[in-house]
Amino acid sequence: MENKRHIDVLIIGAGPAGSVCGSLLKQAGVECLIVDQATFPRDKVCGGGLTVKAWRLLDMLLPGIQYNYRPITRMRCQFENDAVCEFQAEYPIRMTRRKDFDYSLLQYYLNHGGELMKGSFARFDQQADGQVLVTLKSGEQISCRYLVAADGSNSQIRQQIHGDSKLRAMFLEQFDEGKESDDVFVHFSNNYRPGVFYKFSSVGRDMYGYASVETNDDMPRHKAGFKQALSKFGVPVDRICGAYIQLDTVPHTADNVILIGDAGGFANKLTGEGLYDAFKTAANAKRAIVEGRSFSETNKEEFRKMEHQKKVYEFFFSPIGWRLLRWALRCPRIIKWLFDAKMKRETFRA
Repeated sequence: MENKRHIDVLIIGAGPAGSVCGSLLKQAGVECLIVDQATFPRDKVCGGGLTVKAWRLLDMLLPGIQYNYRPITRMRCQFENDAVCEFQAEYPIRMTRRKDFDYSLLQYYLNHGGELMKGSFARFDQQADGQVLVTLKSGEQISCRYLVAADGSNSQIRQQIHGDSKLRAMFLEQFDEGKESDDVFVHFSNNYRPGVFYKFSSVGRDMYGYASVETNDDMPRHKAGFKQALSKFGVPVDRICGAYIQLDTVPHTADNVILIGDAGGFANKLTGEGLYDAFKTAANAKRAIVEGRSFSETNKEEFRKMEHQKKVYEFFFSPIGWRLLRWALRCPRIIKWLFDAKMKRETFRA
C-alpha cells in the first residue's frame, strides 16, 4: 500500500476517447497515465467512418494528427426492394480501419509525452482524502485525483457504478479484404426492424454490417438475420465478428470519476456512430479537470443531446416513422438535405 503509485489523472482505455483525452490533458500540462489491457495496434468492431463533424472536431483538438482514410461521398439507401435512393454527400465520410486509426491516436498521445501502461482494471474505491484508489487485476494499486473511464461499451467502471445496461445494440460485421467499392449503402427492411444492414467502403476492404437492438442476447438469431441479408445481396458468408454497443447514457455521479465515449453510453442512439461523441466527451472531461468544474456541467449539451436522440430513435422505428422513411427515400433531394444537415451539426437544432 505504501508503495502504490500516485497520478493526477488515470485513464482506463486507450481507444479514441481515452487517447484524445490523454492528449488534451498533456497539452494542458496535466500529469496523466493511460492503462489498457490490449496490445496496440488492435482491431475493433466498428465501421470506422468519420463524419465531417467528427473529423473537423478531431483536427481542431489534435493539431497535425495524421491517419489513413478513404473519402467517400456516394451514398445509397434502399427500403425493401424499392428503387435505390442515391446522392452525393456535401462532405466526404472519412473511412478508416479502426486498427490503424486508433493506433494513430495513441501514437499522437505518446509522441506528446503521454505514458501508457499495460494492465486490466479490477475496481476502484473512493478514499477519505478525496483521491480514487484503483486496483488492477495484477494487484497493483494506483491512486489518482481523477479517474476517467474510457474502457468502451463493456466498461468495468460503468458496471461497478451503474450495473447492467438496459438498452444496447448488437453490431455484426464481415470484411471483404482486397475489395474497395466507392459508396456507403444502407438497407432498411421489416425483417430487421429496428435495425439496418449496411456496407461501408473502407481502406483496402469493404465492410458489411448488421445492427439490431431487439432481444440483444439472442446472438444466433442475429447471425441468422445477418447471413440472410448477406445472401440477399450476393455476398458470400465468411468470418462474422460482433460486439455490443451501450445505448443507455449514464448520469454523472461523482466529480472525480468521469465516464466518456462508449463507457458512458455516448453513442448515437439511431446510427450507432460513436467517434464524434468520443472526441467531444474527451474534450469535455479535459475541461472539467483543468477548470475544476463538474463533468455534468461541461458535458451538459452531450447529456441533453443523448436524451433528445432517444426520442428520435423511438419515432424513427415507430410504424409512422418507418412509413415516413420509406416515403422520403423516394425523394433523394430530401434525403440528401437531411443527411448533409445531420453530418455537419450535432442535432437539427440551431
